[in-house]
Amino acid sequence: MTTRQLSHFSPRLGVLNDIPFAIQFETRVLIFRRFVENDNGRIDVSIRRVHIGQDGYDRLAEVDLRVPIAITFIDQFGEFFTSLCKEVFDTDRGLWLANKRNEICPNPHSYATEPHNLNWYRFIGRILGKALYKGILVEVAFAGFFLAKWLDKQSFLDDLASLDPDLYQGLIFLRNYTGDVEALALNFTVAIEEFGVAKAVDLIPDGSNVPVTRENRLQYIYLTSHYKLSKQIKLQSEAFFEGLSDMIDPKWFRMFNQQELQILLGVVNAPVDVQDLRAHTQYGGLYDNNEPTIQTFWKVLEDFDQEQRRLFLRFLNPLFAIRDAGSDEDRLPTSSTCVNLLKLPGYISEKKLHDKLLKAISSGAGFDLS
Repeated sequence: MTTRQLSHFSPRLGVLNDIPFAIQFETRVLIFRRFVENDNGRIDVSIRRVHIGQDGYDRLAEVDLRVPIAITFIDQFGEFFTSLCKEVFDTDRGLWLANKRNEICPNPHSYATEPHNLNWYRFIGRILGKALYKGILVEVAFAGFFLAKWLDKQSFLDDLASLDPDLYQGLIFLRNYTGDVEALALNFTVAIEEFGVAKAVDLIPDGSNVPVTRENRLQYIYLTSHYKLSKQIKLQSEAFFEGLSDMIDPKWFRMFNQQELQILLGVVNAPVDVQDLRAHTQYGGLYDNNEPTIQTFWKVLEDFDQEQRRLFLRFLNPLFAIRDAGSDEDRLPTSSTCVNLLKLPGYISEKKLHDKLLKAISSGAGFDLS
């Protein structure tokens, strides 16, 4: 759709906020991508420094050169932006905390609320928004309760399982306990540890002197959950979402649930079905399904393990197309991800195709990561 057509259609998109599950996930992703494209107003192009001429032709030959064009140079190690995404979410930096499933959320430590670090959260939010803008898949999994905040949803007791499963089980035990609650010697405080020192934080005024009883235990459970899931990371989350909303309109996320958001970001553990991919592949140039190089290509992809298959698909989404890229077997495969096109030289040797394809997808040298 053109911008004008989309504007005309926008009132009908209210269904995406009210009953998004009534529309297929794939369709909602396409709508999200179109929102981004219409908001972008320019063309982003990645050029490998060692292939400026070829990449310049491949990326720009068919685009409207009258519109603004942003050029990103990449080297043999891949794009700077992809590496940046990996580094800013590294839990060793102290800004992110990983749960037992290796899913991350903002670190609740008071260190993370210092002004300098809040600026980092804003920056990281902008970086993630830019990744979504460019269709770069980010290899990071967020905790479910934190993804719920993207959708402006309240967090509840059950969300605590994705942050602190031990505390969650303890609160469930307390909720269902049929014995003498006061004998458990609980009060309206929550224990935290910083710099190796444990301390108690009051959940209500003078909470250390207010015992938890059968009558008030639900209030205690609610306040403990709220402190852990919201209050303790309030400043960090606000800074992150401030940066993210600079790049992406928050209401665009509300057409997805938490699990779908994670898929949109790029973390999918489902196995890659090569046969399904093959059945939905289009061919161009000299290639068709019976061409020897194509037959060898699918055999090589079948031999890849699941991690290698996911790596191959990282910047390609079906329907994807394959076209010939000449007979020079020394060249690596390349791709134009804006049109989901794999440009595959006419390799005769299966081993050479295997080695070249694996090198291209592993090093980033042969792929356009825009």
